[in-house]
Amino acid sequence: MLSENNPENIRVELAIQNWWIRIGVGVLICSALFVALYNLTNYPTPWFDEGSHLHVPKTIVNYGVYADHSSEGFRYYGPTLSVGPTVMLPIAAIFRIFGIGLLQARLVIVAYLIATIFACYWITRQLGSWKMGLVAACLLVVTPRIAIVEYGREVLGEVPGIFYLLVGLGLWLSTWDRSNWKRLSAVGLLLGLSMITKSQYLLIIVPSLGLAWFLNLVYYRSAPQRTFMIPGIIAVTCAMLWQVYLILYLGPGTAAGNLALVREASAGAAFIFSRTLMLQNVDTLLTSRIYLGALAPTLIYGFWLSFPRRRENQRWNVIYIITVLNLLWYVVASIGWIRYAFLGLALTPILVAKFFDDLTDHFQISTITQFFTTKYQALRAGDLVRTTALVWLAGMLILPVGSLLKDIVHPPFNAAVAMAAYLDQHVPHNALIETWEPEMGFLTDHNYHFPPPETLIKAVDYAWLHGPPTSDFYELSPENLPPYILLGNASRFYGLYSEQFITDKYQPVTSSGNYELLTLR
Repeated sequence: MLSENNPENIRVELAIQNWWIRIGVGVLICSALFVALYNLTNYPTPWFDEGSHLHVPKTIVNYGVYADHSSEGFRYYGPTLSVGPTVMLPIAAIFRIFGIGLLQARLVIVAYLIATIFACYWITRQLGSWKMGLVAACLLVVTPRIAIVEYGREVLGEVPGIFYLLVGLGLWLSTWDRSNWKRLSAVGLLLGLSMITKSQYLLIIVPSLGLAWFLNLVYYRSAPQRTFMIPGIIAVTCAMLWQVYLILYLGPGTAAGNLALVREASAGAAFIFSRTLMLQNVDTLLTSRIYLGALAPTLIYGFWLSFPRRRENQRWNVIYIITVLNLLWYVVASIGWIRYAFLGLALTPILVAKFFDDLTDHFQISTITQFFTTKYQALRAGDLVRTTALVWLAGMLILPVGSLLKDIVHPPFNAAVAMAAYLDQHVPHNALIETWEPEMGFLTDHNYHFPPPETLIKAVDYAWLHGPPTSDFYELSPENLPPYILLGNASRFYGLYSEQFITDKYQPVTSSGNYELLTLR
């Protein structure tokens, strides 16, 4: 607390505070650059989802078509549905300027990652203090189950989508009811871009905006209706226009045919409603790998924080609604992939920072010193609570750092790159290779055939819901077998090819990690 009586002491304390702010932001910048850039092409190793997304910008550059590509031609639905043009087009532009490569693509996502970290700091500081902002940004980076460093170093839509959401929320909540229509329109555009960037976010952001508007109408009654109406209308319009484009203009089919393909490619893992999965999902969220078990008390505190009918509490309620709706959908309806909870988990550092800010009297480190230097008889309950909370928070920030650095500094063997090098040296580029490892279709220019996107629905049913083997629904023509088959993590995990078929028709050529190249007998 600043001295109240001596102006000189006030100036000195302000100068010290500003110095600490500069140090904290400087450390955050250096840390963000290291975790984002070091060993970028080796961690994480390329895999199924990233490879499929990378097909689109590569196809744009090579053929001038916004689509996926397989040996039979263009596929307009699949990765084009899950991740939007805010990711695909910048990567394509980088490819056109600097050539096609994994490093170039990941640098685009890294730019989103660094911007997201500072967007988290910015919005939290507006809602609280610079200390809260620093704590929230650090928690966002180090918390294992959020995995923002992993997702922010590979071509996925989660991190770019949350970037647009955080900037939109920050712009929205910074002035709230004093915003004019231009500012509110910008908020709506940013929220719309978030939903376009990651289509899954559409399921959460739209009902969240509707619920926030309804609560303002019947409960808070503190903000003008335009505060919700303008951003909501513009955000939904942006998302719907992109969906209309996908259905009406993307691909050679009719609107009805394209709509059927969109439904088929989008189905599978978002509306399961399995009691067994619900229990597993709850257990996943309550694990110590998420804030050392602090998620549940934080969500309870967030409800209490939203309860008073004040403008400040209503701003917290907006973040709380988005967070809870996403986590609720993840638990009740999703298949249980932790990435489906990413939106909610990426917002919880803001709530966790607020929770511990209030518990520790604005992160007063001196509380620990006082606790250990005070005689036992003079201890107060408040001192014990604040000290425990500070130690708990320190554990959240420090304990995961070693594992995070280990993953970045010593990543696993990059088997995909090694197999790609072998294919470039030993397999003709015009030879047909059957595979379900789309990362290989980006790493080399061979003639690959990939199973159609709807195969993933059967594969998910097999791997996660104990359905029939995927190989029952996907068979290669016996009269026209490809000369090569490349097995890997996806084809093995989802049981795409029957073992008997592989043994009878093909023989091994070489292997790299879990990749195995086979040739026709």
